[in-house]
Amino acid sequence: MHTLALSSIVKPLLATLAAFQLFSFHTLASAYKDGRVVLGYFPVQRVVGDIPWSSITHANIAFAFASETGNITFVGNVVNSTLTSEDNARNLIAEGQKNNVKMLVAVGGQGNFSDHLALALNAPASRATFVENAITFVEDYNLDGIDVDWEYPKNLAEAESLLATLQQLREALNTSFEDSEKLLTITLYNHPYLGPNVPSVDYSPYAEAVDYGFVMAYDYFGSWTDYTAPNAPFIDVPFYQGSFRNTTDAWLDAGWPASKLVAGLAFYGHSSVVSVDMAANTTNQYVPISNHTSLDGPVSGISGTWTWRDLRDKDSGALSDPTTASSGWVRTWDSYTMTPWLFRKADNLYIGYDDKDSLGIKMDYTFRKQLAGVMIWEIGYDYNNELISYVRDFITQADDGTVLNNCAPSDAQLDGLYTSSRNPNFFNRRSLEARADADGSPDPSQPICQFGREDLHSDSESDSSALGISAGRSGVLGMLLVAAIAVAAV
Repeated sequence: MHTLALSSIVKPLLATLAAFQLFSFHTLASAYKDGRVVLGYFPVQRVVGDIPWSSITHANIAFAFASETGNITFVGNVVNSTLTSEDNARNLIAEGQKNNVKMLVAVGGQGNFSDHLALALNAPASRATFVENAITFVEDYNLDGIDVDWEYPKNLAEAESLLATLQQLREALNTSFEDSEKLLTITLYNHPYLGPNVPSVDYSPYAEAVDYGFVMAYDYFGSWTDYTAPNAPFIDVPFYQGSFRNTTDAWLDAGWPASKLVAGLAFYGHSSVVSVDMAANTTNQYVPISNHTSLDGPVSGISGTWTWRDLRDKDSGALSDPTTASSGWVRTWDSYTMTPWLFRKADNLYIGYDDKDSLGIKMDYTFRKQLAGVMIWEIGYDYNNELISYVRDFITQADDGTVLNNCAPSDAQLDGLYTSSRNPNFFNRRSLEARADADGSPDPSQPICQFGREDLHSDSESDSSALGISAGRSGVLGMLLVAAIAVAAV
């Protein structure tokens, strides 16, 4: 009888325990802190496989086209597919919402798309048509919101056109969707301006009209500049004002609310061909670029860009693991900009990029400044979900109150580091180890952004540690197990 009772009682409890554990793995995986934003961009003209939906809270499909008369459509077909861009967008939206991810579409983008968007928004009549069509667009695609990605207003008059658009669109969204709040977001330049030639303005009405501003804190350097430097340095390089820290601080200083600011993370780097052997002096990554030339990533084929997928490709990539250079390459961690860089002597190719260590420093700073979260350009650039899994693990553990070690220096240390770089003798005396010891930069000989308890960062989406199981959730599982044993003993 006791054996029968034990079996009949314990088996259901163990089944419950297993079910709870499964629930924890698959339901609590995306349980970020309330209000946290982790947004991923998806290209509408490419199919992205193995999407880590549990690692993001929002998705932005890029890009929809706005004609100069204010019509909004998806154009073109998907590369290497029979799908149209519209088909791909509808599939992504449906799949994302099934996974409780808020789905937006970015209207505009670089080049020709923003040129036409500017024509639509600058004239009152076509602007009104654009707003009307935006509402229809949100309804037709069952979107959770819409993103205005104007790159970029060219003057104050165009800045005023952008503000008028946002205010009219905000009012129309509120009126048309009273029962379900729709998001309105905007893409922000990687300096505290609406565009390169637009002076600082009062940003209060812009911030009031939108839910979030997505700061493109990358693309500071590439083959278009005169010298090699990181795509997205954490702190300004000595000869140029513009970096992750500078940009986020500047937008906050300009009055943009921290609760509405989302900082950009790059899952890629830019390449440049130089005329010197940078491996001979890895303490200096700033050398002249030869005729602004670059080489494309071997997998993506994107001009001058090496995605994380390119860097980690087993056949032709630059990294054999996330921090080890492949044969023929040299990898260096720069304690000043707090980013890694790569050099291939065979063709004098330099790549300034981001990896887990540099992303961790940026996320640490993001949360110190109490920003809403981070956005990623772009999800499809990842390799086996290595970077997005790190992002998720980092955020869930940081939000759980876990202490970080060897991460972003204090503001005072950063100010001192920046000041020292303005010394004319900076390049002559700079030493990675000495500067790390003296100025408080992350020590390159130690794991960067290591958690105070066991470092649980995962390397893939399937790792159990990547599922964000905290001590509190483990405690619940333990309580259920104790209950099962107690009942069995009766």
